[in-house]
Amino acid sequence: MSNPKRQLLLVGSVGVIALGLYFYQQLNAPERPELSGETEADAAPIESASGEGDGAAAEAATEPSIDWEARRQSQQVFTIETERFLARLSNLSTGLVALELKDERYRVDGQAMSLVTTEHETYHPQRLEVRGVTIPEDAIWEGEQVSPTVVIFRWRGDGVSVVRRVEAGRTPYQLWSTVRVTNEGADTRTLSVALHTAHYVAKDAEKGGFIGAPSTAMSFALCRYGSEDVTLERQPGDKLVGNPMGFGPDVSWTGTTDAYFSNILAADEPIAARCVLRASLRGGTYDDPHGTLYEAELRFPRVDLAPGETTLARAVGYLGPNDRETLRGAGHHLVEVIDLGWFSFIADGLTELLAAIAGVVGNWGLAIILLTLLVKLVFYPLTMKSFRSMAAMRKLKPEIDKINEKYASDREKKGAAMMELYRKEKINPASGCLPSMLQMPVWFALYRSLSTNIELYHAPFVLWWTDLSAPDPYFVLPGLVAVLMHVQQRLTPTAMDPAQAKMMMYMMPAVIGVFMLFLPAGLCLYMVTNSTLTMLQQKAIYAKLDREGSAPAPAASDDEGDDDDSDETDELQPGLAGSRTARRLERKTTKKRQRRG
Repeated sequence: MSNPKRQLLLVGSVGVIALGLYFYQQLNAPERPELSGETEADAAPIESASGEGDGAAAEAATEPSIDWEARRQSQQVFTIETERFLARLSNLSTGLVALELKDERYRVDGQAMSLVTTEHETYHPQRLEVRGVTIPEDAIWEGEQVSPTVVIFRWRGDGVSVVRRVEAGRTPYQLWSTVRVTNEGADTRTLSVALHTAHYVAKDAEKGGFIGAPSTAMSFALCRYGSEDVTLERQPGDKLVGNPMGFGPDVSWTGTTDAYFSNILAADEPIAARCVLRASLRGGTYDDPHGTLYEAELRFPRVDLAPGETTLARAVGYLGPNDRETLRGAGHHLVEVIDLGWFSFIADGLTELLAAIAGVVGNWGLAIILLTLLVKLVFYPLTMKSFRSMAAMRKLKPEIDKINEKYASDREKKGAAMMELYRKEKINPASGCLPSMLQMPVWFALYRSLSTNIELYHAPFVLWWTDLSAPDPYFVLPGLVAVLMHVQQRLTPTAMDPAQAKMMMYMMPAVIGVFMLFLPAGLCLYMVTNSTLTMLQQKAIYAKLDREGSAPAPAASDDEGDDDDSDETDELQPGLAGSRTARRLERKTTKKRQRRG
């Protein structure tokens, strides 16, 4: 692999294969699934590799004594409607059968998007369970539509009465749930309240591209617990299938999320004792399932109820977009559902700044351009240092070319000659890379914030860029990224031999361009803007450095003290040779000799 021609051939082959696979995927890929379009969670669960089913879920799906279809036809639906959403609740489970987002940006083909992705009542989001009380699977709750924003469900049996009040919260996408359980029997009862939520995602929707970014539909089950040492568990489906996980105590909230939407249950009073996360494969075979069902359970502490006593459990459900301000308004640290990666403290600030700019200019694409410009201005001192180093390298290019030609077949001698040249000219080649390395956390943070920012979802820019969260439909932005990277490589001095330089100049831009085909248009727009500004900075800084190098040196003052002759010798070292420097030193030496007579 030390042969540059072989390296060039390898990179070229990878690029061709990647392009072929990409276009094959585009021709054979299914239509992009929407959140409301897949509801296969009521299919029988696939047995795990160990042969064990999914417990209660498997029992519910195979119970022969209940006609689920007839039961579904007899269900009553109650509604809670606000300016932001329309929730539909079932009297079979007290959970949600639909939650439609009313905001225009979340409409799909003119229809409101529903965040409920399951049909079977066992998996209705926000479903209620009272542990320690036998509520038959075919139980039907008594429902009451109290107001457009309040619904009450009641059930009585097994010596207890259960009343659940569900109402819209004061902030968007909230459903508050208050559960009262009263012991109507003659004996003390030990019980606990539990709330369940679930989310189904098709395998094709969760699967990312061959060499692209992860799919925005890739889902995780979450649990935030602990009072002092707070921990946030974020588990993917492949870790949970056949391996349910429980966490506690002091559980703040639990639920599911993907890049843009969340389905959360948060304990309000009392604090929950435990959360349980599950996942099961649905439909198809174990090796080729149709999709994955994610489940999250929020368990409140056990209580001992004496006859006539009542226990109360209060929680808030959040089904909505991962909008930072809305999640903050919901409280309970729900904003932590947004995963901004390792550099979240930087990404958090950049996301806030981007939103502030967009609020002023009214266009998210323009906001991305202005944010990129602002970041470039902040890092201008580091960029200046980097380009000074590259300018010095550019002046050495003739010497570097000679070394490459002289030691073309001897890498060891070529490396030694390069190091000697750098030492003689007092140039550190790594000094041009260090400023870029210091900026890497900001670049990673920008990448993460632009990849997960719900504000870019269906946000238009100009022309055909109508959704900055989706890839460019005509590949214009990825093509510009590749072209600009090629031009930038031409402007950047390099110590590589010609074959390696050609590979970096042609193949690397092509490979990066292929990667960009799969990324959101908003991220591509940032890359194009950043590359353009970098080249403009490079041209401006090089011009400034050239003017500094050609400016006439100030005349030496006659009052200068007689320098030691050793100064002349030091200043006339060959490593500092140059026409301007030689003339200046010659004038200085002549004046000294005249003063000495």
